[in-house]
Amino acid sequence: MAVNSQQPHLPPAGHRPLPILAALLPLILFLEAMLLLGGTRLTAARVLAHEQIGEAMHFFSLSPVFILHATGLVVLAVLLSWHVLTGERWRIQPLEPAMLLLEGCIAAAPLLAAAAFFGTMWDTALGPQPAITPTSTLDAIAVAIGAGLSEELLFRMAGVAAVLWLLVDVLRVKQTTGLIVAVLVTAAAFTLYHDPAEMSPGAVAFVAAAGLYLGGLYVMRGFAVAVVAHAGYDAVVLVAAATS
Repeated sequence: MAVNSQQPHLPPAGHRPLPILAALLPLILFLEAMLLLGGTRLTAARVLAHEQIGEAMHFFSLSPVFILHATGLVVLAVLLSWHVLTGERWRIQPLEPAMLLLEGCIAAAPLLAAAAFFGTMWDTALGPQPAITPTSTLDAIAVAIGAGLSEELLFRMAGVAAVLWLLVDVLRVKQTTGLIVAVLVTAAAFTLYHDPAEMSPGAVAFVAAAGLYLGGLYVMRGFAVAVVAHAGYDAVVLVAAATS
């Protein structure tokens, strides 16, 4: 009797939690290290999404240390829980994390091109403007990573999942239709979150386009690619602001 030696079919790396975790872990560790070393400067420059996660945890009486490191810890917890629920082995292909990081960096290029097109290249980070502009390159990169992690967690991973659950599981809408609506709804929420009343028309158009792009990127290529693209764009803008 022949034994089937074929490996079980797995989704692409961008849609599997363990490769995503391996790709994002260096970013999370860098963010956590900067939070420890940067202290007040980085805390003052945190993006609003990071603060909102912290405020939610404060509501549940969690410690200030845990609040400060909320973004990385929440992302780690979500990805680890997701992996456990899949029942997959604790194995990844060596190149998978590197390829996800590379794809995310490449995916940041259209955001930079769109910002140039709308004339908002140097004044519109995709995280809300920090209360205090980062004063060093390392601070700027850490803030960009915090924005990418927290906002993609809120708007793409959680937001898309919530809309899909409502439309597909509850209302029995087709999966494809649900995905399209989820991307549109989360892009609208992403735009409103960035306080469009305080932005120029070009900046509003750019943020709306970025929300659609990142939503599509998340659906097609996965969470890690969306995070790295988002953080990569913000890093360029914030590093330029910090060093100008």
